[in-house]
Amino acid sequence: PSVQCVISPTRAIEIVSTHDQLLGGDDGQIFVGAIFPASERYSVPLAVEGKKIAQVLANKGALGRFAIDFISVLQADGSWKHYAIEINLRKGGTTHPLLMLQFLTDGKYNAETGEYLTASGNKRYYFASDNVYDEKYKGLTPDDLFDISMYHELMYDGAAQEGVMFHLVGALSEYGKLGLLCVGNTPEKAREYYDKTIEILDLECS
Repeated sequence: PSVQCVISPTRAIEIVSTHDQLLGGDDGQIFVGAIFPASERYSVPLAVEGKKIAQVLANKGALGRFAIDFISVLQADGSWKHYAIEINLRKGGTTHPLLMLQFLTDGKYNAETGEYLTASGNKRYYFASDNVYDEKYKGLTPDDLFDISMYHELMYDGAAQEGVMFHLVGALSEYGKLGLLCVGNTPEKAREYYDKTIEILDLECS
């Protein structure tokens, strides 16, 4: 999991999100996407640990947005122990999907409850990846993609504030790669949107 923080010029600290990161690649160490928020089993204490680190950085003069990566280990008594392993003093792979969600819903993450609430007070979750790739997607144009998504009712619905937002579509036709932000009212619904999108793309491009 990871914690994303912002330190303002006044040294105020804000925990803007927690994520469970998805890793892949040949060695299982390549960032391929994220689940937001992090698991309810540990998102709140994880944010507390992140804020401790953010306070140290603020005291040293750090400013702006950054992220802290953790390894979280389940203990014999059912609790979790969090080991901070890396600080990224920059925007990261989780920045873009979070900002997209905020733009779409005008909501905010509450680190004390581990929940993201829209402007109307509804909980939202997402399953996001910036590394959706398949050789057979090559040649598919952005227009094709949007036609397919509209036909299969995948596109993000602004009224329901659920659905799929596509990005990195400029890489689709030549490289067979794109990004997905799948927003749902439960973690399971968000993952369902992702799985359905992949299934439909595979079907349409087969």
